[in-house]
Amino acid sequence: MVLTAGCIIEPMREADIPEVQAVEREVFLTPWPRNAYHRELASNHAARYLVLRRGEAILGYGGLWRVGEEAHVTTIGVRRQEQGRGYGSVLFAALLSSAYELGARWVTLEVRASNDVAIRLYERFGFKVMGRRRGYYSDDGEDAIVMWSDSLHAPAFKARFRRLLATLTVVGTGDPPSMEYPVR
Repeated sequence: MVLTAGCIIEPMREADIPEVQAVEREVFLTPWPRNAYHRELASNHAARYLVLRRGEAILGYGGLWRVGEEAHVTTIGVRRQEQGRGYGSVLFAALLSSAYELGARWVTLEVRASNDVAIRLYERFGFKVMGRRRGYYSDDGEDAIVMWSDSLHAPAFKARFRRLLATLTVVGTGDPPSMEYPVR
């Protein structure tokens, strides 16, 4: 069950960075340096960074880059005391909606091999394990699992995503993608 009363997804702002970093320190061994977010927000026009807010409090955040026809999830995190309530699903859905808005055709990500909860979340959205990066995480040498979506425009992927979006009631997760195949 997703506890969404009073929650909203919004673009990350400069003023959000200290609180985003507090969340990062709770959930990651090695948080990003503060200047990384400032750089991303100020100059990376192929990126989207979002926060999940309840009132003034940030419950979680996520980001992705568009590189060519691919969107790459760079980060996603939810406050430890808020985990298990569906907020990760809400953030991930908003990131996928951003990938559609950016015109991506696929989405990829890396996830710690030990993070079974996140792996199951991504699989629920239709992502598949495509590889393993040995020793990927510099903080402890853990392997990363590489996961990819099917084409964002494949009818089955869109149908699954639309069904999942329909279960989420947070403002800002994005509109369901059109079932028509885009013509470029």
